[in-house]
Amino acid sequence: MGEGAGVSDPCPPPKSPTTSKRIAAIDLGSMTVRLSVAEVEEPGKFRVIRHRRKITGLGREVTATGRLGQAEQESTLEALRGFAGEMASLEVARGQAVATQAVRQAQNGEEFLQAAQEVLPVPVRVLAPEEEASLTMQGVLSALDPKHLQSGPVLIFDVGGGSSEFVLVRPERAPVFAGLPIGVLSVSRARPLGDPPQPHIVADLKRELRRALQNFYQPQFGVQLAKPPLLVGTAGSVTTLAAIAQDMAEYDPERINNYILTKQEVAELAELLAALPEKERAKLPGLEPAKAGVMVAGALIVQAILAVTGQDHLVAIDAGLLEGVLAEVARA
Repeated sequence: MGEGAGVSDPCPPPKSPTTSKRIAAIDLGSMTVRLSVAEVEEPGKFRVIRHRRKITGLGREVTATGRLGQAEQESTLEALRGFAGEMASLEVARGQAVATQAVRQAQNGEEFLQAAQEVLPVPVRVLAPEEEASLTMQGVLSALDPKHLQSGPVLIFDVGGGSSEFVLVRPERAPVFAGLPIGVLSVSRARPLGDPPQPHIVADLKRELRRALQNFYQPQFGVQLAKPPLLVGTAGSVTTLAAIAQDMAEYDPERINNYILTKQEVAELAELLAALPEKERAKLPGLEPAKAGVMVAGALIVQAILAVTGQDHLVAIDAGLLEGVLAEVARA
């Protein structure tokens, strides 16, 4: 689900489980750690039976110090112990845990991985940016309405806590992967906006993000495209914006998948989020309180992506990295 906006159990575990077919995927994200348990129905095909997540802000200190903070590590390891217990109770047979930008970047990332491996009953590995983007693509495509792939090039993006990953998908051509170290946590830490955000600082950040994304997008993708690509967004910023747009008091992945967010809606939501103090922002339906501090940055990043790609809307998808990892495990 990337870093989606809520906790969900797509369906309860069956009463007579075939435990040998249970698999799990864990995402050690810069903002959120997530677990999905599924049952394999055939090679590469699975049905999710349990989903858990906890916002631990693992990458919160990396931008400022270059290291994972001790408190954030302890909170993350506590969440992983809970995941391990749940996996044991569900008799998971095999799985994979993956770490992304925060662990890639941190000086003490390897040390944290060793601690995580001691807690978890499945292998843990750090994903390269291209590998992260590829797995995210697989997850997104599993939920994307096929009609969207018929209209021309599609640019899938995932705004995470420490970085943003992009995949250009075109018919009969190999996908193109690229990423840059701009995420909701890294931006929020590098450019504090104030509480409530100060308008002149918000305006400066909007310009900085648009410039950075333009400098990234044009050489990576723009030169290869004759027309703007359809945008498909996953992970916490996009799914939260889609949830707020629908006044979603209780998060529902099915209402997120293939929801159209217009450029105007994103602009209005960014303006709304930036106008509120964090405490008031946290009360908005569809916004998890723990994400209230970073969602202004998230909305501004999504707004900048729409601007530099020349699109007037994007398609929101709840599925992403976790589903891609599950598919990889299911094929093994």
